[in-house]
Amino acid sequence: MDDKMAGRTKEQWLWQTYGEGVRDGLKDTPRRAFRMIHRFHETSIKEIRAEWKDYPGVFDYSYKYAVAHMYASTRPKFIDGLLKEFPKDQRTWLTVRNDDIYSFRWADPRFAREFITQMPGSDVVRGFYMGPDGYCWGRDFISKPAGEGPPPLVMQKQWFSFMLWGRLSYDQTLTDAHFQQVLAAHFPGVPADQLLTAWSAASRVFPEITRFLWGNIDLKWLPEANLSHPRHKGFYTVRHYVEGETMPGEKNISIREWRDRLEKKSSFDGVVTPPQVAANLRHDADEALSGVTVIAGQKSPTSISRELTATLGDITAFAHIGRYYAAKIEAACELAMFDSTGKSEHQQAAIAKLEEALGHWRAYAAAYTKQYQQPLLYNRVGWVDMVKLTDQAAVDINIARDWKPGSVKYSPPSGKKRGNIFGQ
Repeated sequence: MDDKMAGRTKEQWLWQTYGEGVRDGLKDTPRRAFRMIHRFHETSIKEIRAEWKDYPGVFDYSYKYAVAHMYASTRPKFIDGLLKEFPKDQRTWLTVRNDDIYSFRWADPRFAREFITQMPGSDVVRGFYMGPDGYCWGRDFISKPAGEGPPPLVMQKQWFSFMLWGRLSYDQTLTDAHFQQVLAAHFPGVPADQLLTAWSAASRVFPEITRFLWGNIDLKWLPEANLSHPRHKGFYTVRHYVEGETMPGEKNISIREWRDRLEKKSSFDGVVTPPQVAANLRHDADEALSGVTVIAGQKSPTSISRELTATLGDITAFAHIGRYYAAKIEAACELAMFDSTGKSEHQQAAIAKLEEALGHWRAYAAAYTKQYQQPLLYNRVGWVDMVKLTDQAAVDINIARDWKPGSVKYSPPSGKKRGNIFGQ
């Protein structure tokens, strides 16, 4: 919308259209309760309260709590500035956006528990709702057809994820052992503890990489494909990793800051370095694949249900892309050092890591296409084809071979708060 419309601001237009509309309606039905939820986006508390002071009912707000990525930090910091000025007599709903996971089944009770527990309290928050912006939770059109009849609902496919978020929202004291019992009942004969351990490890991959390589809104980052909209960056190359920024408010530091501290022999206390991120990704991927191997080896092929097969397939895919991200971060670190020192051993190490990453991408594409259709049109990043993206993953090797030292600059943070409430 234009900033000025016939002499009105956006907020004035909203009040005169919706606020006055509600007041007109209440003249005929004065006993009707009408809750207004006003999205807090590109506006301010002061402006909203000034224009809506005469609203005749409950007036709440809606805040993008984690911007577009609920699967990143368990305590997003974007709301902190708002909390300092939030009115004592009003509440907000938290918009919890899942623009991270469309295909895979997710399951990490510890992450969900910590995320919910660390939300602002009831003195500020009315409640929260979660969901994707560019994907409809209707029927699962992403998976390949499995038998006759219509595909299952996303709510059925993602039953365990929805159960985690739903039950933990009401009772954060529910333990992992409780959810193991649920899995044991749902998948008879399967070692539920090993399944939950492997599944949780796999589910940590996307939060780990998204905290490290931050693209605040959905069109800037799709962790399922290392991808953004073509008008942004498209497929994230190894140069994008070298030059990338981390999630605001987190302990992660970028590759450029890591290199700067390394060269200045500065302390790494209290931060998460890129090599640590890569190590975490490798650990989680290894734990996930080890669990899949154990579970698959304990049951004959005929005794494994279709749902368990698909679940293990998702865990496997998570693990392969986790290994890809780990090798790519390691390669970017080597390239950053080659850029600074000109020493060829860093360049050769980067090339070797990127060749490894390419192998992991091929394994990921094979695991993905085994049970998911390709290509798929996404509302925010466009067409996605994991197999065709293999060519993009291979381009990184040439980028490393052609790299010219001295092409990446870095200025240390000034100490001021970086980014606005949306991390931009």
